[in-house]
Amino acid sequence: MSRRATLRLLLLGLLLCWCGVFLRSENTEKSIVRALLLEQTPEQWNVALLYQFPEAAADSSDAAASVQLCAGTGETLEQALFTAEEHLPQRPSYRLCEYLFLNTGSLRGELSACEPLFCERADLRLATRVLAVTPGCEELLARAEEEERFPEQLLQCAKDTAECAPHLYERGKGLLLPVVQLKEGSITLQKEALLLTETGTFSLTEEETEMARVLLEYGQEHTFIVEETPITIRRSVLGVQAAGDGFTVQLTFQKKAASVTPTETQCRKLEALCVETVQHCWDAGTDILSLGSVRALRDGRKTAFLTTKNACPAVQADVMFLG
Repeated sequence: MSRRATLRLLLLGLLLCWCGVFLRSENTEKSIVRALLLEQTPEQWNVALLYQFPEAAADSSDAAASVQLCAGTGETLEQALFTAEEHLPQRPSYRLCEYLFLNTGSLRGELSACEPLFCERADLRLATRVLAVTPGCEELLARAEEEERFPEQLLQCAKDTAECAPHLYERGKGLLLPVVQLKEGSITLQKEALLLTETGTFSLTEEETEMARVLLEYGQEHTFIVEETPITIRRSVLGVQAAGDGFTVQLTFQKKAASVTPTETQCRKLEALCVETVQHCWDAGTDILSLGSVRALRDGRKTAFLTTKNACPAVQADVMFLG
């Protein structure tokens, strides 16, 4: 046998070995984790996993299988996660893990602990959407045992809320968290969101929540109740300009076809709501409109950078509807 033929056989053997290793590591025998739920108590960490075990590749977004829930506890987050993973039928894959639920009982502690974990583990993503959930892992596990479709409904609620949920990597500027709750035996989304900042957790009213989502450009459609009249916005354009020592916020809305045309008085009330929301978020420790950056772009290094440690600057809003 010639040297060329021997080399070809050797290369073929190496290729077959590589294919074998690849198929062994990327087979269908994996538990696909779709969502991660964290809860910190004074005694321990609780972790729950929403997962699927389909007969499809672990990276297939079309994989069809029932959603199930398992949980684990531990003195540290890492231990609790390891315990939860031991309850999976096969080793976990986090490629499709797009949602992170944090229990409302200890949001700041849970967020502070999970961010390093997501940075250290290559299989967890900082692009994960973050939501708050009122029931603890124990209650969720009990409901999953009572009702077979409960885990699937919980995951569907997260999917429906995804466009209004922030990414984990946005933590630095504060997180406006949708709140998932159990109400009258069903999974619902609380109308009021929670604002999680470096200084604490703050509740927003229903109106402030909707306006904050407009200012953060979360979602496409928003509804405001102004003077007992529902006004539904289908699309919005936001503009912020530094004006003297203050700022001007320009909101241009396109209302939904079936929605009524707002009056001048209703527009003024929306402007007042915008200013109130910006000031409330500022006092909570979040520059929701990045006013500091807007002023820095105008002034360069001539003035000190504006942060939420300073008093909230004057903000004037201008609301206009097209058509």
